[in-house]
Amino acid sequence: MSKDAARLVLVVEDDVSVRRPLVKFLEMHGFAVVTAETSDEGLDALKKNRLVAAVVDLRLRRGSGRDVVVAVPADVPVIIFSGVPSESAELERLRPRTRLIEKPYSLVLLVETLEEMMAESGSQNLHS
Repeated sequence: MSKDAARLVLVVEDDVSVRRPLVKFLEMHGFAVVTAETSDEGLDALKKNRLVAAVVDLRLRRGSGRDVVVAVPADVPVIIFSGVPSESAELERLRPRTRLIEKPYSLVLLVETLEEMMAESGSQNLHS
């Protein structure tokens, strides 16, 4: 397995002005990125790829990011980014390993949170 495949992140965001800098920033930090603009594309990407994490916008032009968040395997960290924190509160309760980063968001904070969540999953995997 290549280093990139070991750090593959799904980004589900329909706004190209948000998605493009996020993808570039993740790549600068050693992640490989697969992107989706709709919930269907996100669900498809989940089936085809072994991900280490997902970054999902809840409000998409087609479908809801909520469907993608719920479908992500339980051991995979999910960051929800949304301008509406109340929408993610229920998902954070329903699904462990889910955190909210509010829009407008900091790319640095997003990557730090992602790294932290992945480190937590690494230590959990060692103890299980």
